[in-house]
Amino acid sequence: MYNKLKEKLHHFLNAPQQLFWFYIGMNLIPSICLTFTEPFTFMGKFLLILFPLGFYFILFSSIKNTGLLQLLLFPLLFLHAFQLVLFYLFGEAVIAVDMFLNIATTNVSEASELLDNIWPAVVLVCILYIPTTIIAAIACKHKVHTSRTFRRKMIFAGILLLLLTYGLTFCAQNKNTGKFTFKEDLYPTNIFYNLGFAFNKWHKSENYPETSKDFTFDAQKDIHPGKREIYILVVGEASRAENWSLNGYERTTTPKLQSTQGLIYYPDAITQSNTTHKSVPLILSAASAENYGIIYSQKSILQAFKEAGFTTLFLSNQTPNRSFTDFYAAQANIHHNLRTADHSGLITANNYDETLLPLVRQYIDSLPGDLFFVLHTYGSHFNYKERYPKSFSHYTPDNATDVKVQNKSQLINAYDNSILYTDMFLNKLIQTLAEQDACTALFYTSDHGEDLLDDDRNRFLHSSPNPTFYQLHIPIFLWLSGNYQTAYPQKTEAAIENRLKPIATNSAFHTVLDMAAIRTKYLQPALSLVNPQFEIAPRMYLNDHDKPILFYKAGLKEEDMEMIKKRNLYIFQQE
Repeated sequence: MYNKLKEKLHHFLNAPQQLFWFYIGMNLIPSICLTFTEPFTFMGKFLLILFPLGFYFILFSSIKNTGLLQLLLFPLLFLHAFQLVLFYLFGEAVIAVDMFLNIATTNVSEASELLDNIWPAVVLVCILYIPTTIIAAIACKHKVHTSRTFRRKMIFAGILLLLLTYGLTFCAQNKNTGKFTFKEDLYPTNIFYNLGFAFNKWHKSENYPETSKDFTFDAQKDIHPGKREIYILVVGEASRAENWSLNGYERTTTPKLQSTQGLIYYPDAITQSNTTHKSVPLILSAASAENYGIIYSQKSILQAFKEAGFTTLFLSNQTPNRSFTDFYAAQANIHHNLRTADHSGLITANNYDETLLPLVRQYIDSLPGDLFFVLHTYGSHFNYKERYPKSFSHYTPDNATDVKVQNKSQLINAYDNSILYTDMFLNKLIQTLAEQDACTALFYTSDHGEDLLDDDRNRFLHSSPNPTFYQLHIPIFLWLSGNYQTAYPQKTEAAIENRLKPIATNSAFHTVLDMAAIRTKYLQPALSLVNPQFEIAPRMYLNDHDKPILFYKAGLKEEDMEMIKKRNLYIFQQE
């Protein structure tokens, strides 16, 4: 039996046409998977196979040594592997622009936490593509060549398939976008388009210090309440509204905030992006899904407060990653990052968010004049168990780290404990402000939400190419001190009046500036929650190619629309 197997393997490794079809088959696996996941019409799904088949016919017929060509195409195999891992994580979609950028902006500690939970997918792609590479190397060494006649036939067939693909694209449709294009819908051209898009974005962001250096808000502050003013903008991480008892969750996860005087919670709030590297800059700048392009030329809210005479501070418990958030942090008078790397420069310290509190108190006590803080917390980022000390293990068991359906209750316990810890952290921060003989206020928003194996899709984490209800629906609240309410009664009244209106994270920049009575032509009263001119408008989501789309048309599924209806999230009637 062993000899027969050895003989068959030897025959296979020396059969050029069999190897030709083998290489094509291995390269087609992601395309076949996409036919089951993508929201295309029948013709669109047909083209998902037809186009790459024609492409590979021509490609593997371009030279006689197909083994050598497959070795040269190892980067493509790597992208295939990445695509299959993405299927394991999210169950749909091609490698998005944001996925490529997430690789560049994720540190080793975060990556290791994730890799521990995708090992089955990693094993699968290794089983598929390591033998493929070995077979290609053996065939290349033995010079197993396809004949010229066979290659000509395959090239001719490939050209016919590509021409047929082009003609049939007019009959295909992506149900999410209403159109069908080579660069956005057909694999593998779309991943190369996305990769190029990501490189272009990264290049533009790297040039941000130069392209924004001459920008000014011309910000001024004419109203002074007669007391020192201290304002804090807190940006949470992966905290979803669904698990806040302040939002109606059955577990008591935010007991301290629920009993806090002067707190105004906004239950109908969504994020404009489900990725940290985009959502946080949208919170900290005038850029939004509707006008994202201005992000490359304008500065952040820290600059506006600085121009208005405030001492600005950016305190972070997140790892620097050369994103816009880091550039914004550099615009502050004082920038302090607590999540430092070890001696290797790779593994970061796991500090709890509470370590930010002594710094806030220290700067309030030591710095004179008006202050503006931005606190970038680590909130409920996976691995949830790592986000809080043992004393906050209220819901148990909570020690599961493997993402499995059978561990769902433990993962939710750990996530809820992280919210409970956030509740304590925010309460202490508010207490610190309340103790000051000053006009103080705090604005909190999460950057995005999180999936927790919520329905039959078993989605987990965030940053998926298509968001879900759970990634979109986030907690946002304002806290206004007694001194603030006395100094700014109209703003307080407007904040309460706007409490039940539908909002998005693009309100953060305008609300916080308006809250501090800072004047600039870049402030839009229609987006400020403390302004009576606030207007209900269509809420947009920033898609993977930085285009604004209606949030409920961002690839949401039936399960998501049911939750939107159940939670009564507002959909603008004229949209």
